[in-house]
Amino acid sequence: MVRFNFDEAGDVRDFEPLPDGQYQVELADIALDQTRKGDPMWKLKFAVVDGPHAGRFVFDNLIFSKAAAPRVKLICSALGLDTSGEIDLTPELLLGRRCAVMVHAEEYEDYEGYTKTRNQIPYNGYEAVPESAPSTPSLGEGPLPY
Repeated sequence: MVRFNFDEAGDVRDFEPLPDGQYQVELADIALDQTRKGDPMWKLKFAVVDGPHAGRFVFDNLIFSKAAAPRVKLICSALGLDTSGEIDLTPELLLGRRCAVMVHAEEYEDYEGYTKTRNQIPYNGYEAVPESAPSTPSLGEGPLPY
């Protein structure tokens, strides 16, 4: 038996992909992981901060490999980080920062063979926005709303 309080459960939210376009987002969460090849990978969760889709999320990965280094630099630069020289990069340096992302919908086949649609940020789909340093309060602080 499982005791469950339906009064504490929210309603089902819209999980349809966002319409294709550019969105201003804030980096809300980073989950640490690694690729199948063993490279460090950060799973990025961006929250749309304005417009009719504010509060919706877009996801991407930041992979720390030699081949992916230009994209790491692009994303960090778009988030307002100084990308000259060497740095000890931590999630705390990026959480709460804002940038603009270009999003488009793509179809994929899930592990059960079903065709689904999800949002994707293209390789070069990041741009800086004014004042991308963390705002106060930041979406990156405290519990996540999911």
